[in-house]
Amino acid sequence: MNFLLSLDRGWWEATEDDAREFQFWRVTDPRNPQRVQRSSFYRDAAGLKTFHRWVGGRYQVVNPFEELETSRGRKQEDVKWLDPDGYARWRDLGLRGLDLDGREDAAWGGRNEQRDGAFADGLYGTGLRLSEWANVVLPELPEETRGRGYYTCALADACAKGGYGHTYWMPRAVLSGVLPYMEGSRARAVRRAQVAGRYERVAERQVVVGTEGRRAVTLESEDGERETTAWNDLAPPARKLLFRRTRQGLEPLALWLNEDGCPGTGTAGITRSRPRTSGSPRWALRTSAVHRTCFGTRWR
Repeated sequence: MNFLLSLDRGWWEATEDDAREFQFWRVTDPRNPQRVQRSSFYRDAAGLKTFHRWVGGRYQVVNPFEELETSRGRKQEDVKWLDPDGYARWRDLGLRGLDLDGREDAAWGGRNEQRDGAFADGLYGTGLRLSEWANVVLPELPEETRGRGYYTCALADACAKGGYGHTYWMPRAVLSGVLPYMEGSRARAVRRAQVAGRYERVAERQVVVGTEGRRAVTLESEDGERETTAWNDLAPPARKLLFRRTRQGLEPLALWLNEDGCPGTGTAGITRSRPRTSGSPRWALRTSAVHRTCFGTRWR
């Protein structure tokens, strides 16, 4: 619409020449700083073609996209996925520092295998996007219950893609991997940070002083002011500033912490692979999209 307005033309007056010019501007024109890939343009053009077919049959409007090829909008990339055994092998080799026989590899140089393994299992088990799983906080984790295979969880709107939170299900195996991480490497990182007084130096930190289940939380700022807000409305930047008081001192509510005990994304081991895994699917380390594809195959 904006393109046609720049030509001083209404959408019902568009011609085939306009459609071709629009394609050039969206995909090729160097004067356009927001050019898109051809596949993206063809998907949009297919929708415009369908719209004009519908409106044309009712109001005799010419379809300027009728002769424009849009079939190439279909993605031709080779979609990669792993079955459960393949994923477990990749995780053990690439993130946990094990060899092909399941023993600790003397050549392993990683330092966060417990965190990274639990993080990857969460992506694979829940189907969440990387940024969504990275911003889950401790109070949003389910309580471990004997005999349950899955736990019903809620993703906050403020952390979800497009701002649309949703229900998701966490397998028991995922929670069983997260809990040892919390009691192991995460707890050690928190204790080191407490001894160093690192958390007291965090500017604009908010301390949790009360909760209403998983619905709302009352926060206290450094100057003593209190405010109650819904967990659902807490965006990722705000979540990284949340703390709770313990007998040992302040502790972050963020689940995924760096070695210094400060909130991070928990993705360091997911975004790069070690050299000796070159024979295994290194592409799986690049993005959570592969984890989500693998997650989908588990339910087919």
